[in-house]
Amino acid sequence: MLITPDDLYRALPRLSNSDLTRLKEEHLGYGAGDTNGRTGTDRAKVFGRAFHQHLLEPETIGTVMQQFMPDLLPAPVSQDAHQPEQVKELMNTVRNDAFCRRYLRQADCERVVLSTDPATGVACKARLDMVYTSPKRRNALIIDLKTTSARTPAQFLESCYTYDYDRQAAFYLDSLRHAESGEWADTRQFKFVFVGVMKQRPHRLFAIEPTSIPGFVEYGRKKYRFWLRKWREEQEGHRLVQAPAWQLSA
Repeated sequence: MLITPDDLYRALPRLSNSDLTRLKEEHLGYGAGDTNGRTGTDRAKVFGRAFHQHLLEPETIGTVMQQFMPDLLPAPVSQDAHQPEQVKELMNTVRNDAFCRRYLRQADCERVVLSTDPATGVACKARLDMVYTSPKRRNALIIDLKTTSARTPAQFLESCYTYDYDRQAAFYLDSLRHAESGEWADTRQFKFVFVGVMKQRPHRLFAIEPTSIPGFVEYGRKKYRFWLRKWREEQEGHRLVQAPAWQLSA
């Protein structure tokens, strides 16, 4: 069985922002049998992942597409046969944009960062679409690409709150600040930019800089630390239940 970068990343015994999303969904009652509109949401996530894979990790397209979206590979016509062309159009939109084109060349793509949250002590992991560090390491810029159904900048900003992108921005920024490698220890300025790629034609781009929106990152930080604490409490409770009886009565 071929081991992919996705497999290696998921195997790391640390918490990711996606893990926090799953933890939140469990607590909100989104169980395995819940079909209240979640199939379409999951489908959108898979499409977004396919787009990221084509753009940022083209060398792994074959294995990832086979695992997650085999209907996008060359095959008999399916109900989603239009989607390979849609992915191509979105990729061209990003590559033709001067800002995106610059950082696709200069940034580290799909960069994995390991950190430990100082407030909770929980070991974390993050995989960043693009991270650019200036030559003297004084500035760092994180760019995250999102496929979106929004048709205006205002709608895209609203979706950032709806889908907890504020939590993601804070989680990723703090991952750099507290990276165990110490790579960004002397960095003075951290910036974050979400680039929304409109899935419908004309495939406009919407750019939002969370670090310039008052309270955006701070509120996201409160969110992710709430769920880190919730996860830690559950782990400690599980260990207590599993402990020998003599330890529980001590």
